[in-house]
Amino acid sequence: MRKGDKIRFLDAVGGGTIVQYDTQQQLVWVETDDGFDVGPIPASKCVMDTPATSYQRKGCIGTHKQHEVPTPPPTHTHIAPAKRPKRQRDEHIIDLHLESLPTSGNGMTDVEKHQYQLRFFRMQMQQHIRHRGRRVVIIHGKGNGVLKNEIRQILKRDFGTQVEVHDADFALYEEGATLVVIK
Repeated sequence: MRKGDKIRFLDAVGGGTIVQYDTQQQLVWVETDDGFDVGPIPASKCVMDTPATSYQRKGCIGTHKQHEVPTPPPTHTHIAPAKRPKRQRDEHIIDLHLESLPTSGNGMTDVEKHQYQLRFFRMQMQQHIRHRGRRVVIIHGKGNGVLKNEIRQILKRDFGTQVEVHDADFALYEEGATLVVIK
């Protein structure tokens, strides 16, 4: 990998162009396809963007290994997909815990980690905002409420008329998640 290469994230949807690469620590900084700067990310969590690695099949995004060519979906259509309740199909989750994001946060200050979580949240919301009726659960954790409050401020300020903001299901998430319904 080197500066200017196109990559895809293994543990998240999307990818971008490498803007900086630290060969000693094997870390990359990426400008995503949406124009966000992300990083540092361990190079092991990225793959070169080739026809084999950019292949995205519903439910299999980023699940193949770097040198493994994924098997295309079957072309026959006589098998009907399993029916799932509407709520599950239209509900997506954005988990902002650092261990769930494309970078682990190693070497970042607490402020940098917090800013990274907010950038990742904005990027994900922009991807979801195009789909009316979609429900997005944002898992921010219980903590002291700082991330939760900032997320709700961003939703109100940047996406105000496009979304409805609610507390997520308390039985599932307690106070650690926010439910967003895209109008």
